[in-house]
Amino acid sequence: MAEMRPVTDAEFEPWLRAESRAHGNRLAHDPDELRPHFDLSRSLAVVEPDGSIVGGAHSHRREMSLPGGRSAVVAGVSNVAVQPTHRRRGLMTRMMLRQLQEVYARGETLAALFASESAIYGRFGYGVATIYETWAIDRPHTAYARPRETPGQIRFIEPAAIGRELPDIFRRSTIDRPGVFPKPAYKWQEEANHPEHHQGGRGGRFYAVYAEAGRDEGYASYRTAEGTLIVQELMAATANAAAALWRFCFDLDLISSAKALRRPGDDPLPWMLADPRRLQRTPRDGLWLRLVDAAAALQLRSYPQSGRLILELRDETCPWNQGRFALETTPEGAVCRPTTAAAPDLTLAVDALAAAYLGAVTFSTLAQAGRVTEHTPNALRQADGMFASPMQPWTPCGFS
Repeated sequence: MAEMRPVTDAEFEPWLRAESRAHGNRLAHDPDELRPHFDLSRSLAVVEPDGSIVGGAHSHRREMSLPGGRSAVVAGVSNVAVQPTHRRRGLMTRMMLRQLQEVYARGETLAALFASESAIYGRFGYGVATIYETWAIDRPHTAYARPRETPGQIRFIEPAAIGRELPDIFRRSTIDRPGVFPKPAYKWQEEANHPEHHQGGRGGRFYAVYAEAGRDEGYASYRTAEGTLIVQELMAATANAAAALWRFCFDLDLISSAKALRRPGDDPLPWMLADPRRLQRTPRDGLWLRLVDAAAALQLRSYPQSGRLILELRDETCPWNQGRFALETTPEGAVCRPTTAAAPDLTLAVDALAAAYLGAVTFSTLAQAGRVTEHTPNALRQADGMFASPMQPWTPCGFS
């Protein structure tokens, strides 16, 4: 039977290669460059008796923003894989259950991941907690409904400068946005050092910064391919910055169409366009969240209104979450404790609670989908109000 244990330093490269094979890729990065960014005590390897590694997983300790401007430590699950030679043997299930137990033992209340296959992780209690959109539009249809005069200026910066000039814009552009992971310094540096910046010919990635009154307020990173502009990231701390940067991108010469990746569902651009129907919007699941310690997680975020609910949770994977919990909230904070003294207002599984936790979906919508049962009249409406977020959750970048 395969052993499951942390990876050793000597096994780091074979472990990475096993993951790459599982996803049909060749190893793309130098293991020596990656190694400093992995805490191997948080890793798992599936090791055959002959010492060969056939699968594994890892979790990064990261901070994630929560509703109300708060943040929490999250176990950012990554590198989850089982080689094709060892599928359908229960290894993935063993690995995911062990990882959740280890996350709980470390006192981390939340785990999160990006799913390569969306049918896998719901059975382990993960729910879709953020959604992003991919956009496409032809250039002739990018006119604004109202003229926007912006007093600032746009300049290009070289890739070597992005680690100095862009992180503060990223931070200010995502303040109060739930579901955001700050980009670690090494990721900015990795982006700045990407080999494509030193290659000649067409294409490549460009960085444009909008400044107003002497302060940088937004940036866009983009590339072009066969007449299509691809906006990979656009961050704006002000409405002027957003309007100016989108106009700049749409008006570039030699461009016939534009695409944008990973946009938030409440982005203002669709409402700025004169012909918004022409903007093709394709939503997709972003971050999947797991409430490893549900009661503790409910106490971490803030709530816009006071209220009290008895939640009956179902969680077959993490039995400590199973049962009834009394959640009492005020704008100043929340208390959540196990209870047997009252009948439940709502019954739901932990993956449904995870989906509502950051505000991606309302309890009323989940109830219509058969994911929440209301026992007390108006409990759904009350839960919707208690968990509301003024900004939709969004995860513009990963944590690894």
